[in-house]
Amino acid sequence: MRWNQIAATVVTAGAVSAASIMTMAIPAQAQSSGFGMFGSWKAAQKAAGFKLVRPTRTYGHVRNGLVAVVRCEVKKSTSRVVVANYGLTPFSTLALYQNNSGRACSTMGKVKSLGTVKINGTTAQLTGKCGLPGLRSCKSTKIFLFLTWRKHGNFYVASSFGESSATLTGFATGLRPVG
Repeated sequence: MRWNQIAATVVTAGAVSAASIMTMAIPAQAQSSGFGMFGSWKAAQKAAGFKLVRPTRTYGHVRNGLVAVVRCEVKKSTSRVVVANYGLTPFSTLALYQNNSGRACSTMGKVKSLGTVKINGTTAQLTGKCGLPGLRSCKSTKIFLFLTWRKHGNFYVASSFGESSATLTGFATGLRPVG
């Protein structure tokens, strides 16, 4: 039951929608349209069509797959979402979502506000899937945490599971432009 709750939370916590997942499965020839899976940040940036940032601090987590460029389903436009996940176990993960729509492309469901932090000069909202009926205490590290912010017309979400808010903040403050 517990793994079912975690899996359900992952889906509601900003994981790419089912339609976007289908977009990620498009064969390699569709990469010219700006969607697909990419082995490098530079290739993902070229496909996405906007400036990306990438993490420089991953706290020992390695990227556990390719960088995905998918459609932002909230806006019926050319907006893209770029997703990268770090961590090889379900017990400790970090993820970065960035899009050029200027707002969230999916919802996280009910979350609890945990404050604000500065991410490279921009104020970010820290929220967690915690402290609500049926969920763990917000003091636990076995919760999903989210940092969300806007900068230069782009919207960013850094998320974690099994990590402290300090680790998530360090992950986000270590973001640097793709060269």
